[in-house]
Amino acid sequence: MSIVLISSDSYEEGCEIVRKTAETLDYVYLGREILSLVATRYDIPEGKLLKALEEPPSIFGMPAKVRRRYLAYIEEATLTRLLEDNVVCYGLAGHLYVLGVSHVLKVRLIFAREEKINMISSRAGISREKARKLISLEEKRQKRWSLDAFRLDETDPSLYDLVIRLSNIDPDEAVKTITETVGYRKFKPMTYSIKCLKDRELAARVRAVVLSRFPDVRVQADGDMVVVETKALKREEARRVQAIKELAGGISGVGHVEVHVISDIFRQAAESFR
Repeated sequence: MSIVLISSDSYEEGCEIVRKTAETLDYVYLGREILSLVATRYDIPEGKLLKALEEPPSIFGMPAKVRRRYLAYIEEATLTRLLEDNVVCYGLAGHLYVLGVSHVLKVRLIFAREEKINMISSRAGISREKARKLISLEEKRQKRWSLDAFRLDETDPSLYDLVIRLSNIDPDEAVKTITETVGYRKFKPMTYSIKCLKDRELAARVRAVVLSRFPDVRVQADGDMVVVETKALKREEARRVQAIKELAGGISGVGHVEVHVISDIFRQAAESFR
């Protein structure tokens, strides 16, 4: 069976469509409820995980290294669940880390701006002009968040298989469109696409472990081979390679670990001026 990943320019308004889609397909709904499991596993307040998912970087916000680690934990938990298939996922940024996995239908919901203005104005008791400014700020915030977290602009329509603008389309029609589209042959699991998802899941598990000590790492997996990229000074290289191999090598599913070290030219330059 297939996987449906839905994102929206308005999280609250998209929830109804997502849940109806899961019910119609008889798929499991995977949403932000999973954050409680991640919080328990890593002993992190759930509110901080939610903050990492919603707030873009700022001077007074969550430190970048901490935010990167929290998002890695969420990615790991999400991908592990997606391996089971028959899932409709929403609100976990899943659409940004399954690119290239063909049996995942990626959907973007776009709500009509005027309707959003009316909704926010009524709900918050503010003027339409102020609601309009809030929406504009939120759109910029979403774009900044995804660019910083995943180096992808989640507002870019080319990232999705299906973009639905909910102006002349009511929620039930949107649900029908999604459920019919996921039935296309293109979105059926194939050997290669299943392998792609498994590779991403293994890489996510390795990264979640290694990030606790080395926050700059990038990880890729191909079968049971894992490649970890990190930055280090020349004098640190041997110790770091050994430490990463020990951390990654102890993870289930990992057969071989390669570590590629890139010279940390900024730290090297900084030390040369001391």
